[in-house]
Amino acid sequence: MSVPKPEGPWLKQGETLLCFGDSLTANTKGYVSCLQNYLEPKGIRVLNAGLGGDKTPFALTRLKAEVIALKPDAVSIFFGANDAVIGRGEWRDEPVVSPLTYKENLMWIVHICRLLGGIQKFSINTLPGRMEGKAFLEFGDCRTPYCQAAREAADRMNTRLVPLDTVFQLAWEENRAKVSAEGLLHTTDGIHMTPPANELIAKTMLREWNL
Repeated sequence: MSVPKPEGPWLKQGETLLCFGDSLTANTKGYVSCLQNYLEPKGIRVLNAGLGGDKTPFALTRLKAEVIALKPDAVSIFFGANDAVIGRGEWRDEPVVSPLTYKENLMWIVHICRLLGGIQKFSINTLPGRMEGKAFLEFGDCRTPYCQAAREAADRMNTRLVPLDTVFQLAWEENRAKVSAEGLLHTTDGIHMTPPANELIAKTMLREWNL
């Protein structure tokens, strides 16, 4: 069962949005910058709480200092790029974060922010589709169960959902002829996004937020 999208804009003038995530969020020229360019002229402040290499188990330890203490009105949650690959390939020595654990960690992030911070607005992004190039050859289609887990977490916690996986799959099919010899289309290295892909992430988020 999908979460129905509420009517009206998700964010209002004078509110603060905090983007909580890993390196896809931390990138100073990434999708958060695109959101800032669009939302801040409308009087909506956008904070970047991304951390390169972060995974949901570690993210839980950052909540109090880097999310709750900043008292945002809304939190956008975007994890999974690292959760999906640790314990595999070159990161085989790290503990695995299963799709179930990932889902439950997302739910805990929302629950703790509600309980301790009184934050009421949350949005969860799925991963932006498959990895590309060498990363896909090494890890395969490991992201699909994590995208489903993000959907289930959003449904269970009644948050907004930003279905980046379906958006990027459609974009991949429509632009297959533009794939590089290395198998890259939306990423620079198989995982980290190109400027146009960051724009697509931001536009998809804004659309799902009725903004």
